[in-house]
Amino acid sequence: MKTKYTKMHSNGNEFLITDDIRQVAKIKTLGNKKNGLGFDQLLYIKNQEPFEISVFNSDGSEADNCINGLRCIAYLYGLKHEEILIKDNKFIVDSDEKGATVTGSLPHVKKHNDHYIIKFGNNHIAKEHNDINLIDLEDEYLKLKSSKKFKEVPNFNLSVFQISEDQIGIRTYENGAGETLSCGSATISVAYALLKDTNKNELLFTSRGGKTKVYKDEISISSKADAVILEQGYLNE
Repeated sequence: MKTKYTKMHSNGNEFLITDDIRQVAKIKTLGNKKNGLGFDQLLYIKNQEPFEISVFNSDGSEADNCINGLRCIAYLYGLKHEEILIKDNKFIVDSDEKGATVTGSLPHVKKHNDHYIIKFGNNHIAKEHNDINLIDLEDEYLKLKSSKKFKEVPNFNLSVFQISEDQIGIRTYENGAGETLSCGSATISVAYALLKDTNKNELLFTSRGGKTKVYKDEISISSKADAVILEQGYLNE
C-alpha cells in the first residue's frame, strides 16, 4: 500500500504532511536529512472538517504548536478564514497566492532577568543579543535546559534575537528538532514580548529562512509569510 505525502516549507522550516498515522512511527527514519526525506516536523492531518492536525518533531516527540506548519496546511488546501486545531489550541488561517496568515490568541509572557519566558501553546525562552550569528545556539540551549532557574519551563524552544531599525533578526533552537531556519511560533512569541514593551502593533522579523510580518490587536496576534510546496509523492509500505 502506498501513502501520499507532501513536503513543504515556510521560511525554510520543513514539513512532511500526511494523513496516514502509521508514518508517525517512522519519523526518525523519514526525517533524516541525509538518508530520508528530511524535515523538521511531521504534520499529521487527523480531520479536515474542521481541520485538526497533530505535530511531531523529527525526534518523534509531539509539539503543542506549529505556526509555520499551519501556514503550509492553509496554503496547500487553499483555506480561507478557516479554523485549524492543534490539541486545544485554535487558529484562523487565511491563504494567499504566496503563503498564508495565521492568527491565534495572545501569548502569555513574563521576564526573568534578561530572558523572556513565553507560553504560546508551547514554551519559549528568548534573549536579546548584539550579534546573534556569533551565538552557539545548541550550547546555549543545553545550558538553559540544565539550569535550575528554568526547571519549571519544560520542553522549551530557545530564541536569540537582534534588534535593528527596520527589522529583527532571530534564530531558534527547537525542542525535538534542533536549530531550524525558522520557527513560526517562536517568531510570534518574541514579537509579542517586544510589542508589549512598545506602542507598536507590527514588527518585521528575518530568520535564516526568510521574512515574517507579525502584527497584533487587542485580542489576537497574526503572522504572515510565504509557503512553498517542495515535492509530492508516495511512500511505499
